[in-house]
Amino acid sequence: MTGPVEPQKHRMDRTGPQAKPRRLWITLLAVIPALFAAGTAGAFWTGYSLHDRPFAWYNSNRIAATAERAARAARDLSPVVVVALGDSALRHATLDEPGMAALAAKHGVESLHFLRIVHDHARFEDFEPLLGDVLKLKPALVLLDVDLLFAERSDLAGLRRYGSHLTEVAMLGRSYLPDQSALQYDKPCRAVGAQGWTDAAADRWVKTRSAAVRMNDDSPAFERVRRFADQARAAGVGIALLLSPRPAAVEERLYGAGNGYRPAALDRLSGHVDLPLWRLPDSALPKPAKAAAFCRSGMLGPEGRDAYSAWLAGGIAERLSRPRVEEAALQ
Repeated sequence: MTGPVEPQKHRMDRTGPQAKPRRLWITLLAVIPALFAAGTAGAFWTGYSLHDRPFAWYNSNRIAATAERAARAARDLSPVVVVALGDSALRHATLDEPGMAALAAKHGVESLHFLRIVHDHARFEDFEPLLGDVLKLKPALVLLDVDLLFAERSDLAGLRRYGSHLTEVAMLGRSYLPDQSALQYDKPCRAVGAQGWTDAAADRWVKTRSAAVRMNDDSPAFERVRRFADQARAAGVGIALLLSPRPAAVEERLYGAGNGYRPAALDRLSGHVDLPLWRLPDSALPKPAKAAAFCRSGMLGPEGRDAYSAWLAGGIAERLSRPRVEEAALQ
């Protein structure tokens, strides 16, 4: 009779108290990967959310330094501060601060303090943490890239870029924190080549840009810029919009006939006379040299930058020759 009892005892052992540690280990093996994945995702999102903070810190310091220089200059001259905010195309289109000051001096603006702040694939919200400090500078003029009124960058596109950046950090040894000085001042340029800007090259450029930032003529950024313009006018600050030049083949795809963004965007701007649009005339870049003025990136190269900067300095001088905007103008 004892023989049949033993198998039953072993079966009871496998379902008794000894089985609890086994179930606990199985549960832990299932839960730990999930917790690790959740923690990794949380760290990834936190890193993504904070990754752009150095941009605000770095440029807050640049604004403070500009205020200091202008205050020192005020002892002998009447300093004029002009702030330009925009995409990386604005960095390539304009000379750095000393160069713009020298050009302005040729137009009679003796002490120009030109502060250019740019962001890759820029949206207006990139600059919003800085706007209070910008107005405290009491600039005579703020220049805004016109696309800031319409640019939208999805979180998904931003997450992809951040993921690619982390891969470069891990695989190529790149610095985790972006080089803020390079973002503001570097202007690499690869020559386009003898064939110039082909249709295929322009198509690739537009596809790459559209993956990073989308232009929406009905973007809510328009109203945020509108509110900032009202605040600026109330503080006696002038506002103008800049349309950075592009290669002709790219402009045709971005702004030409049949394009849904540019015509509608310009229509939306047409009723806002206090937001004048400054656009480089075709005559400023001689037609034979126009294609050569651009790099493969679609940005202006050295020759194009010299031409654009000279034109912009003249526009600034002409604008500053008018009376500054007064608060009473809003009444």
